Amino acid sequence: MEMRKYVNTIALVLAFIWLALARPAAAETINCINITSIPTTITTQGVYCLKQHVWAALASGSAITVMGNNITIDCNNHKIGNLAAGPSTNAIGISASNRINVAVRNCGIRGYRVGVSLLDGDYRVEDNIFDQNTQTAILVSGDGSSVRRNEVIDTGASSLAGLTEFYGISVAGDVDVIGNTIGGVVASSGSDGTAYGIRTQDMDAGTVKENRIRNLVSNGSGARRGIWNQNGNRNTVEGNTVIMNGGLLGADVGIRCGDGLILNGASRDNTVLGTGLVGQVLGLVNCTTISGDYVNPL
Repeated sequence: MEMRKYVNTIALVLAFIWLALARPAAAETINCINITSIPTTITTQGVYCLKQHVWAALASGSAITVMGNNITIDCNNHKIGNLAAGPSTNAIGISASNRINVAVRNCGIRGYRVGVSLLDGDYRVEDNIFDQNTQTAILVSGDGSSVRRNEVIDTGASSLAGLTEFYGISVAGDVDVIGNTIGGVVASSGSDGTAYGIRTQDMDAGTVKENRIRNLVSNGSGARRGIWNQNGNRNTVEGNTVIMNGGLLGADVGIRCGDGLILNGASRDNTVLGTGLVGQVLGLVNCTTISGDYVNPL
């Protein structure tokens, strides 16, 4: 009996120690200004958060418009929803332009034409889930910005006319794109649209690292492009995995490190699968391989 009591006591102590040391999946932001409804505009610096889901059916405009600097939006894993607007929506989830030190974290953003549109500033987009946005999940421009650890699911299939390019992540300038997962970018029916996992533009000395991309679907004469670096120099493309659906042809590309005949991007430890035998040469394009790159047609 004494031995059993001793064992039970030890087990209880160990359980308390484990609970004390266990790290929560995500620390909740509670000292913040709660966003209770959308659409809304933020003009004053500070930490803003969600303590509940918010949703709307916006045909246009932005759910949250950021009009100030030094602003953090932490959704505490709650959703900013717009699925009720349907595939014809032209709305944006969170928008900002010419802002400094703006961060979007731990948000579930779904049902917008563009999930976040953060332009010409200094931004952080981290640890979010983008789900069923109809053209682009993440759109960021501005030197020094970063897009990290986001999950992008089922982007595309807008019913708006005239859209020909669909993006999981699209960035411009010296933006680091690290640790994101992109599953499913689908060009709209009848659009002749191109589906991009990640597109960078005018990136000089940026990093595209440890991203995972799969299930890109073009339409008609459009193309499938896993990672597409455009008009950039001295970039590093490292440790990414791109899974194509076979039969790369023409303008399809697994990973493209730069423009023209100049090999202006260093690549290492990237994996490109499913290029097809004919399309194997399109697995890595304009890349200077340092080590470890692997392309498999199957």
